[in-house]
Formats: sequence, C-alpha cells, structure tokens
Amino acid sequence: MKTRSFWDSIYTRFLLQLLFLAFIPIVLIISIFFYINQQHNADTRYELNRRVTGSIIANINNNREFTTRTTQSLLSSSELTAFLNNSYSMERDYGNYISSIQNYLQATINADPRSDIYIYMDNPTIPMGMDVFYHLSDISGETPIAEFLENGNTEQWFCESDFAGIFNPYLFSTEKCFVYMRKAYDFRKNFLGLIVFSIPEKYFLSFENESNETVISSGNNRIINLSGKNLSGDALTKIQANFRPQTQMDGFLITLSRPENFPVSIITVTKNSNIRQLTGVFLLILGLFALVSILLCLRSLRQLDFQMNQCLTAMDASISNNYKTQVPVSGNNEISHICRRINLLLTQAAELSRQNILKETSNKESRLIALQHQINPHFIYNTMEVFSSKMKLYGHYEESDCLVAFANIFRYNISTNDALVEIGVELGQLHNYLRIQKLRYPKLTFHSDIPKELMAALLPKFTLQPIIENAISHGIKDSSQALSVTVSIRKKDGRLLFRMEDNGAGMAPEKLMELNRALNSMGCSPNIISDGHSVGLKNVNARLALYFGRESCLTLCGAPGTGTCVSFAIPYRLQG
Repeated sequence: MKTRSFWDSIYTRFLLQLLFLAFIPIVLIISIFFYINQQHNADTRYELNRRVTGSIIANINNNREFTTRTTQSLLSSSELTAFLNNSYSMERDYGNYISSIQNYLQATINADPRSDIYIYMDNPTIPMGMDVFYHLSDISGETPIAEFLENGNTEQWFCESDFAGIFNPYLFSTEKCFVYMRKAYDFRKNFLGLIVFSIPEKYFLSFENESNETVISSGNNRIINLSGKNLSGDALTKIQANFRPQTQMDGFLITLSRPENFPVSIITVTKNSNIRQLTGVFLLILGLFALVSILLCLRSLRQLDFQMNQCLTAMDASISNNYKTQVPVSGNNEISHICRRINLLLTQAAELSRQNILKETSNKESRLIALQHQINPHFIYNTMEVFSSKMKLYGHYEESDCLVAFANIFRYNISTNDALVEIGVELGQLHNYLRIQKLRYPKLTFHSDIPKELMAALLPKFTLQPIIENAISHGIKDSSQALSVTVSIRKKDGRLLFRMEDNGAGMAPEKLMELNRALNSMGCSPNIISDGHSVGLKNVNARLALYFGRESCLTLCGAPGTGTCVSFAIPYRLQG
C-alpha cells in the first residue's frame, strides 16, 4: 500500500486554508488593535476604580464620625452614667428608668434609625430591658469581646467574620453588619460596660452612581465587582492574594485600599478591556477573510464530491458484475485509501460468494441423502412397536414399557434436528433411560431439584443422559447394590449451574485429578475423539466447550466410597 504523506491529507489542506487565510491575519490585526486600546482602557478603568474606592472610603469615614458623635452624646448624659454606675433599686430607679432614660435612649435611636444600639452593663443589679440594656457577663466570654476588654483600646470596629462560629442569644446582630464597640466610663474613670452599634454594611459600601455592581463579602475583604462578570472561586482567591494598591490580573484591573482603624479592606475590580469600539472593524475583516476561506473550501469540496461520485459509480458497476470489477484509484488522499479498501472488500466478497455457492450445492446433496435415510428409522420404530405390543399380549408389561422408552430415546436422538433443547425435554428422555436401567438395577433411584421456571431453558441435546450413564456404570458393581442419583439446577448471574451427584463407589484421587485435567485440556481444543475411557463424559465436555467455551467444561469431585459429583455451568437461554 502506498504511504500517504502529510500534505496528501484532505483534512490538512482544509486546515491550512482556514489557518493561513482566516485565523492568522485576524489574530494579527486583533492583537495590534488590542494593544493600542488596552493602554487607554487601563487608565480609564483605574480612574473608575479610584473614584469608586474613594467614594466608599469617604462614606466609611462619614459613618465612623457619625457613630463616634452618637456614642459621645450617650456618654455625656450624666443621668445615664449615674444609672449605669449605681446599684439598681426598683423603688428608687424605676420611675427614672421609665421616664428620662428611656426617653433619652429612644430619641438617640430615632436620630440614627440605621443602627441597632446595645448597652452591655457591667452592673449586674440593673435588669435587662428595652432591647437595649444587656449584661456584659453574658457575652464577655466570647473571644473577640474578651480580647477587646483586655487590650488598651477605648473603641474598635469589627466585621461579620470576627464573630464567625459564635452563637449567643445575647449577642448583638453581626450578619452583614459592621460593629462599633466603645468602652463606657464615668467621670471618675469607673468602667460601666460597652456601648455597641451594629450597622448594616450597605450603609458603608454604597457609592455614587451605584447600579448593578456586586459587593462580595469574603472574610476581612469587601470586593466591589464592577466588571459585569461573575467572579469564580479561583479568581476571588487570586484577587485577595494581591497586596499592591493597583494591579492587572487575569483580565481584571484591581485597586486595593485599607481604611485606617477599620476591620475590612476595599478591593475594587473592573474589566481590563473594552472591545466594543473595535467590533465593527473586526467583523469587517473577519467577513472578508471568511469569504475567501469559504470559496477555497468550496473548491476543495467540489473536488472531493467528484472523487466520491466516481468511486460510487465504480462500486455499482462492480456489484452488477458479481464483484469482478475493481474501483479505479487515483491520488494518495483519504478517498484513494478508501477506494483501495473497497477493492479489498470486493475481492473478499467475490470469494465469499464462491464459497456460498459451494456450500449451497453441498447442502442440497446432504438433504437428498437425509431424505433417503429417513426410511430406515421409520422401519425400526414400527418394528419396536410390534415387539412391544406382542410383549403386552404375553404379560411382559415392564419389558414392554422399557422397549417403548428405548424407542423414544432412539426417536429423540435421531429425529430431533435442534442442537439445543429445553431442559424439560432433556429431562423426559433421561427418565426414559432410567426406566430401562431399573430392569437391571432395581434399587436405582433418581431425584431432581429443578425450579419450574428453569424447565424452558436451553441446553445441548443429549447432555444429562451420558453423565448419569457414567455414574451408573462406575457407581454400581452388581444389581443387588442401591444407587441414588440427584440432578439439581440453579440460576446465578445469568448462568445455569448444573450439579449431578451420586452415592456410588466414588473415584480414587489420582484418577479424579487425571480425568479433570483431561477434561480441562479438551476445553482448549474441543473435540469428540476419545481414548476409550469415560467416552460419555468427554463427548459431553467437548460439545459444551464447542457451544459455550472453556468456562463451561465439566468438573468432577468426590472420594472413594462417598460418590461422585459432576458440575458445569452454561449461559441462561430461552427458545426464540
């Protein structure tokens, strides 16, 4: 066969045409425009990032300043500090608690409707109430609060991640909130407790001209996504690993800012390119090169269509001429290789046609001979029926039944053309055989353990009887001995497991091993030739190997005086 070079391939020609006439020029042009446009876009996007980041930081500072002023206003109330510092008495303090303190706190809360205000009192005598007053002891054991109480800071801001994993019913709201804590003291510097503001993050992270931008919370980072794209987990990881104020990464422009004394960093992300202005130019260039490429591809397709039609016409002519005409081969591309293989198939088809003609002729001759030979079995059946009727006239009923059983076996083996028969049919012929053997061995008994639903399964004809015959021949020495034979069949994993056991004389270990080795070796090269010993078993074993392969060969086990067991397995099949 002629070797095909790389340049002869149709696929290669198509690929080169598309590559050189379409992709390479487009890629070069796009690269030039992209580089020019990228420089301008980067500056524009960085300016957008800085503007958004500056707006957010200014918003954060304003909120911090407002929270600080509100806290100082609360601490400037002498009534509140005195109330928190002194032991609580229901008779003395309840009226003041209801009137002035409650009214003062309500006015403060109304002045800042965004915030949830909590006062955690160090004074355990004051009862909790108004959804504002709580006992500090209920939350002082939580790690971030305990650390704040121990350090020297008077105030501190926290974010949601600082309280992750904490579930305390007395704890202030932390979900999507920034938390401001301030240690409260009176004018004598006595510690009164904590004043806590819990403010939703949205009031800090809003900015001018905010539209559909997404704010992503991740630990101590707040990512402002202005790119218009969903950020994957890998992209978020890379973005947060950046420590530079501004950088370019994976098609994004990133600006990082860390507000002073605030628990989160602000990361602003925008897209690193803007190709909408170049779309018209790119589409025009793409269209021109695509048109040239399509014209060249159509030319190649026309040549390919011509070669294929020429091949099909030659194939039709070869089929009409009994596969004697070969398909013409030209060139060295894929079509020419297909033509060469078609010629090989045509040669093989011509040879198969010649062999089929010979087989058909042979089959016709075999059928003629079979028709001639059918006369002899009918004569034998009729003669056996005459003998059986004569025996009944003289009272030999048992012998007459055995002769009928023998006739049935003869008819079964000679007249049945099917290679595979139902288990129920094969079992019926086995009963005919045992009926004959009981004349010689009156103490012979037979048991079958076969589920009813398996009776319709198929196995090779004349399989069970030779195995039982072997058990009787080798298991009984004279007619005075008893012999019990059992046949059982089970279905497992789509296969039928056959097991035939007897309680006869058994077999010596050496002979059993030798017979198993012989049967197993027959499975590798199945045949029905035997050396005269165990003919029935070897015959059955060879036919099982021919039908189902080596895995269906016979296996024998047993010991002297304990009987013999023969087993095999075949695929489960049904008629039709």
